[in-house]
Amino acid sequence: MPAYQRIVESGLSTKYHLQAVGCEQRAEHATDQAIEREWRQLAVQWHSIADHAAAMSDEASRDDSF
Repeated sequence: MPAYQRIVESGLSTKYHLQAVGCEQRAEHATDQAIEREWRQLAVQWHSIADHAAAMSDEASRDDSF
């Protein structure tokens, strides 16, 4: 994988983690428990997507080193 593509994927991981943090902040300010729970579930999903993007970037980096 080209180096520029790894940078993009790394940037996506950061972007997705920031989305998760935003969801967590919204959950903290939610006045309804159901809404808070939804925001927290979204945060978990964003973190999972971010971790997946980071893992893909790491895997591509290892492949390039061979």
